[in-house]
Amino acid sequence: MFAHIFQLARFTTTGAAAALTHYSIVMLLFKRNIALQYANLVAFLLAYWVSYFGHRIFTFKAQHISHRHTLPKFTLVAGLGFLFNESFLLLSNLYFSAPVSTLVCVAIVLTSIVTFLLNRFFAFQH
Repeated sequence: MFAHIFQLARFTTTGAAAALTHYSIVMLLFKRNIALQYANLVAFLLAYWVSYFGHRIFTFKAQHISHRHTLPKFTLVAGLGFLFNESFLLLSNLYFSAPVSTLVCVAIVLTSIVTFLLNRFFAFQH
């Protein structure tokens, strides 16, 4: 039981680092007049690597599993997470009058819940 709680705490730490990377880059690019969908894509691509290595090494301690095994699964999970994130972000920006910074945060949190479960039980499964 405690192992799962500690793993969730490690996931949260890694996720926070990736989310901070993602959020910072989206907002920086968006403020430089880069379209939201492109800013979000670039941010995702950079945060992807923070997330992959953080989860591989710190969250799931899966260094003993080859990249050939984990990377394709993680990429699938990350891709699905990005599609969810991008769809949520663009649709909520279209239909709600909330600030973009708030929408980005909500999209990141919701995506994190989904990707934790997929990573835990699929990508980094021992």
